[in-house]
Amino acid sequence: MLVEKLDQYFQREERTRPRDYFYVSEVGKCPRQIYYAIKGFPRPPLDGLTARKLAVGDEAHKRLAQALFGMGVVVAAEVPIPPGNLFHGRCDLIVSLDGKNYVVEVKTAHPYTFDQMASAPRRDHYLQLQLYLHYFGIPQGVILAENKATQELREFVVPLDKEEMGRVIRTFERLQRTIFVAGQLPPLPGQEEKRDWEFDQCRYCPYVPFCSEDVAEIPGHNEVDLAAAETAGPRTLFDDLT
Repeated sequence: MLVEKLDQYFQREERTRPRDYFYVSEVGKCPRQIYYAIKGFPRPPLDGLTARKLAVGDEAHKRLAQALFGMGVVVAAEVPIPPGNLFHGRCDLIVSLDGKNYVVEVKTAHPYTFDQMASAPRRDHYLQLQLYLHYFGIPQGVILAENKATQELREFVVPLDKEEMGRVIRTFERLQRTIFVAGQLPPLPGQEEKRDWEFDQCRYCPYVPFCSEDVAEIPGHNEVDLAAAETAGPRTLFDDLT
């Protein structure tokens, strides 16, 4: 009774619109998923359970940011990448500790994922932070992770890796030429792209109905059976972890 109504309340449409840039959060993602998102392809609505789990992450971010503000170490918050670059995005915080500035990215993790981060951060989190370090010219940063279940905290101090950033920038410059200049659907990812994947992205991708048919233009509903996908909804990364 109430559960069903709450699920409906939290469910929301995932708005998509065409754009001509990449988001920092897309580093480490499948190039085809990026293509479909950039082109504004439709996707199923976000189910209520996943929306509530995302809200938990937002609340943790606000709580930790408020604490750091209270400690008096925050230099700036929600700082955007300078315009005119390959990527758009905002870093969570810049803090000053012992005379050094650090870019801080706050992340929340499912207990299983948190346990996997015992000695190193998630690959996509690492690359996202590297981009901010590169664009802000700050040589070090911190990934601050919180366990969603226990609120245990874990931090990783990360130096700027210029060689890694060079690889990422070159990869996205090629993708920029493919998508924005040639207007082509990227080929299926190979081992080079998948080296940055933390999990099998195809299992949870909302664009599988398009990708499986190599669809490059937004079709009518008769060309791809979106009705079934919208009814069932996509699998999410949380399905196997709860």
